[in-house]
Amino acid sequence: MIDKIISRLMSIGADLSSKNAIKGALKVLGEDEGLADLIYIIVKNRAYRKEWKSLPPSSRVIFLPQCLRNSKNCEAELTEKGYVCKKCGSCSVAEIVELAENLGYKHIYIVPGGSMVYKILKQIVSELDSFACLGVACVPELCEASERLSMKGIPHQCIPLKKTGCVDTEVDVDEVKRYLKMGPDG
Repeated sequence: MIDKIISRLMSIGADLSSKNAIKGALKVLGEDEGLADLIYIIVKNRAYRKEWKSLPPSSRVIFLPQCLRNSKNCEAELTEKGYVCKKCGSCSVAEIVELAENLGYKHIYIVPGGSMVYKILKQIVSELDSFACLGVACVPELCEASERLSMKGIPHQCIPLKKTGCVDTEVDVDEVKRYLKMGPDG
């Protein structure tokens, strides 16, 4: 359904560069303007996919939300750079972190919110010549981050949570794994 709407938007030459532009185009088409955030994320993912795939895992930065943790059993420790997963197995975070580490990712952060993301990014900019970000979050948070990263020309990919709510949320782990494994050939 979303792909059909995006195709319709493109066929009328709609400006897809900002959420407001997408929202206006959806209104013209008589579509639900509430889809603007999700469409914006999909469009930005497509726009930056080639750059994401071209960078090695060591030049990719992963941001996972702390809300993916199991609120009752998590053993992670909070530091100035977010939570450090102890791989206790009580949630999907350990599985994601372990795969990322095995693939060569060096910058994996489990963060309590967007302000920490931007603080970490300031440091990353001084460490890496080029990099891309992968963020997992709720749709509104992803949109805000995508807009800010786009303004700075930082390639990124966004994966929306499939269950939101700020605590004990869920993500499609297979989708995250697919993004982590992406490379120049696929």
